[in-house]
Amino acid sequence: MKIEHRQAISTIVFCASLLLFNGLSLAQGGLLRSDRPDTYTVQDGDSLWTIAGQFLQDPERWPDVWRPDPYLDNADFIYPGDTLRIGYVDGAPRVLVQRGDRSETRLGPVMREETLSSAIPAIPLEAIENSFTRNRIINQELLQAAPYIVQNLGDNLAIATGDEIFARGQWPIGTTSFEVYRPFREHEDPDDDDIHLGVELEYLGFASITDVESSEVRRLLINNSSKEIRVGDRLLVREESAIGATIFPTEPQAGIEGHVLAFLGNETMASQLDTVVVDLGTFDNLAVGDVLAVVKEGSEVIDGIERERMSFRQRIRALFSNDRLELPGDEIGTVLVYRTFERMSYGVILNSVEPIELNSRLISP
Repeated sequence: MKIEHRQAISTIVFCASLLLFNGLSLAQGGLLRSDRPDTYTVQDGDSLWTIAGQFLQDPERWPDVWRPDPYLDNADFIYPGDTLRIGYVDGAPRVLVQRGDRSETRLGPVMREETLSSAIPAIPLEAIENSFTRNRIINQELLQAAPYIVQNLGDNLAIATGDEIFARGQWPIGTTSFEVYRPFREHEDPDDDDIHLGVELEYLGFASITDVESSEVRRLLINNSSKEIRVGDRLLVREESAIGATIFPTEPQAGIEGHVLAFLGNETMASQLDTVVVDLGTFDNLAVGDVLAVVKEGSEVIDGIERERMSFRQRIRALFSNDRLELPGDEIGTVLVYRTFERMSYGVILNSVEPIELNSRLISP
């Protein structure tokens, strides 16, 4: 997400990661980067995640170093132009901010007016993770190469949690945990049917290898199943989540444009906190945390006032040429990307002023 001029940056989320100029004990613990700067001046265009990464080995560990400063004006925010450094109060590190004409030594009360813009929001994962899907999108080659279930060891027709199975395929060395998937739809480029975007797989559960029967056959235990598992379902290596406990919304690296390709079910419209499938991915430089604006297509209208100014012959010509005034579209929603693949991604609708339809246009905010 872009930071406008003088836009506030939430210190609760961001300044914590700037408290990075911590003491030697924290640095020895591997929390701080050895090449961190001594001071930092906040710039227009800064984002929460990237600046935190300049100072912390792991930007998500900001709570380990955050110390609120009760003497800082508008303590919940810092602004472009603020200079930050570390001081110590009673032996504990504190972040000190030099802002405008404010001196570091307070001699008395000072009143000052400043225009405050909205802060950059950081989104707790727990607030929206229930809207995420564990489905996956892969290409046909990876699907065909994936191991598959050949038999259930029990008497039950349906395979579920606690059942053992035999699966066959080429197994990666050193991997024992797999997710179970079933193909349920393929996606083509809406502008070119010859371009295959990927196969969407439905998540069914996960399993772990319990025994090696042969070079191709493994015995596995179904550790958990969210749906009925069947012979023929595929096994893929479990993926690590690319999202931490806090999501830092960002703007795509370059101007980008795509469309809402599908929803999780058979719905034709979606609204806030629904997951959407978009026809953009890592190939388009889209990344987890990127935010896209949903834009309603513009409309064409007849300019009646302009027609009244025309001669009879001009009006007839405009009528037969279907001459209309094209009006721009409106932004009707925001999508946060939370899982990316090569040509497609999953995103969650953060907000919408009206239902989002299939093929809705997506652009950089």
